[in-house]
Amino acid sequence: MRRLLTTVRSGVRLDDMKSVPISDLRQRVADVIDDVQASDEPAVILQRSRKAAYLVSADRYERDQAELAALRRALFLSEVREAEAEYQAGQASAFDDVEALIDELKG
Repeated sequence: MRRLLTTVRSGVRLDDMKSVPISDLRQRVADVIDDVQASDEPAVILQRSRKAAYLVSADRYERDQAELAALRRALFLSEVREAEAEYQAGQASAFDDVEALIDELKG
């Protein structure tokens, strides 16, 4: 059986990323999916030698989404605690209107 996935260097990270030309994906979709599931690593789908999409296993996608949600929640809670501490210390700003608040948030 011919090896469907090849290794390329990502421009953003120096990780090895498996790549699949879209023509190979069309012909051997089941094999490509099996390879992605077995390795639990994403593969980049190339169309005209450019990144067109990423293919990940369902388990990997669900783990990544759960991790992202947990990180967002932790950041939100950290910001709430910081705002509460500023308020309790009397360092909270008062605004007469929403526009002034938005201007300060924009920096």
